Amino acid sequence: MFPRHTNNSPRRVATEGEYSWPLPAGPRTVKPVSEYQKAKRIVRQMRMPKQAARDVGLKAYRADLASGRPDIALKCAKDFGLGDALVTEAATELFLELVRRAQFPKALEIARSYNLAHGGPRAREALLAASKVDYAGGPALEEIRRIARSASEARAETSKAEEAIELIRQAARGRDRDPRVAGRAVFLGDEGEVWLTGDLHGNAENLARFAELADLANHPERVLVVQEIVHSRFITRDDRDLSFVAIMEAIRLMAEHPGQVYYLLGNHDLAVHLDRELVKGGKYLNRYLYRGMAYLYRERYEDVLAAYREFIAGMPAAIFAANGVFMAHSTPKRIFIPELSREYLTEVAPGLPLRKCRAIAALVNGREYSSEAADEFADRLECDVMLCGHTPTHRGYRIRSHRHLILDSQHDKAHYVHFDLSRRYGSAQELAAGLGMLNPEAADVELASEDLM
Repeated sequence: MFPRHTNNSPRRVATEGEYSWPLPAGPRTVKPVSEYQKAKRIVRQMRMPKQAARDVGLKAYRADLASGRPDIALKCAKDFGLGDALVTEAATELFLELVRRAQFPKALEIARSYNLAHGGPRAREALLAASKVDYAGGPALEEIRRIARSASEARAETSKAEEAIELIRQAARGRDRDPRVAGRAVFLGDEGEVWLTGDLHGNAENLARFAELADLANHPERVLVVQEIVHSRFITRDDRDLSFVAIMEAIRLMAEHPGQVYYLLGNHDLAVHLDRELVKGGKYLNRYLYRGMAYLYRERYEDVLAAYREFIAGMPAAIFAANGVFMAHSTPKRIFIPELSREYLTEVAPGLPLRKCRAIAALVNGREYSSEAADEFADRLECDVMLCGHTPTHRGYRIRSHRHLILDSQHDKAHYVHFDLSRRYGSAQELAAGLGMLNPEAADVELASEDLM
């Protein structure tokens, strides 16, 4: 299937795409203009709107791919934002062409960079075909063969994806029927206890420990609040984020204990819902998350992702307790405080898609902890003290103002807090009396700053 090139005549090379592409040998060759180049020129000259530009780019993509220029088609798919499916399609064809040319290191780079092992049936067929070539391809070809073997193994059955989708929808239905949920807020009464974490960022062990300590099955009066589980602190060597495993455990808790578990909206959740890339420390968080989901659910991962995004659309942005404790991922910059109110969260925001809820975006993204802003926010939202996550802290908690208690639950020094709904708390210091450490044995562990999200 992949004959060697035996033509030793000199070649002229065009370097339009990511990889040089041989042109017919001869004394004179003219560098061809690709449809991608033409499309870019047309879009620039006509100042086309985004959708019209995408349509032009799609036609160019198809033409360049059909003419045997997968390198150009790949660049076109990425530059015009044509979607993961077309990027994978072009990457697969480029991979095959590089294997045909016995350029195994470059082929391996493509297979890894575009996660072809989880790119669908066509990509897996390409890997399998490449693994059977009878060449002495060195370490690169051996690694391609290893990737092909892993691609042929069933990472998750279709039924697993169906189970995940149904569990997500079951948890959402329970949330929708909860009488304490009003729009984009939750209102708790004056009986029972609340147990709340900070950001978990994929730490399934800390989540399991927290659920074990709360023991909801034997304490129906307790309410569990979790937040920002998406985007793990640690990425696998092949650039996968497997935080969705922990996300599904939290969703399972919601489904098993309706009305007892609340999953607060965070800025990372919002970024996934809106498909807006977050880059931290050189890590492309959404890209790695999607690769992790592809590993878990193979070609069905986009269906699971769609269900998860729908779930995020209904996540509460704030929780109000009758004793004056307010819970949210963060509190907004002072300039946005006038836009927020109980009425906005319960009556205005529910009628808007999340992408148009500017005040909610400000709420989950802000880090305003000054005493003046805390007092203004407390007056505006009719609360006394605020429990938040969002801000990393090596200690696992931090009192940022007389009203702000910040929790961080993503690392070994993770903390949580529990408090009594029947008691009034006048300051963050009073709430801090309910702090607990998820892993007391890690009290002396030192954490590196780059480990925190």
